[in-house]
Amino acid sequence: MSGSKKTPTITYAAAAAAPAKKTAAPAKKTTMKKRKSKAGKSVKPNFNTYIYRVLKETHPSIGITKKSMGIMNDFVIDMMDKLASEAKHDLGISGKEKTLREWHLNTAVKLVLPGELKKHGVSEGTKAIRNFNANKKKEAV
Repeated sequence: MSGSKKTPTITYAAAAAAPAKKTAAPAKKTTMKKRKSKAGKSVKPNFNTYIYRVLKETHPSIGITKKSMGIMNDFVIDMMDKLASEAKHDLGISGKEKTLREWHLNTAVKLVLPGELKKHGVSEGTKAIRNFNANKKKEAV
């Protein structure tokens, strides 16, 4: 065994005093997490507050579950989307106009909603426009 190499023996005290031998560890990446920009992510509108207000106005003693509120919110979003796309279609037919006017939405309501809902939709829309114009005139004075 004269040709074999001996491994050095290190005592505990010598190991504690000696500097630790660094081994090649994989380099840690110090990149910061990128925040997702809000421009690329579309935010779904939320009508929960308004649905709850109407519910309490019509039936004060009745509540609504979170799941039911989600269904109602999806229903309102879908209906708004249908009305807006129909009004946009009507806008495209009428020429080079870029602004949706009262009569575009009035026509869309008449085409999308059935029977009694159509009548109530038109009357409530007309009432909302009338109130808006009246308040606008009061603020101007």
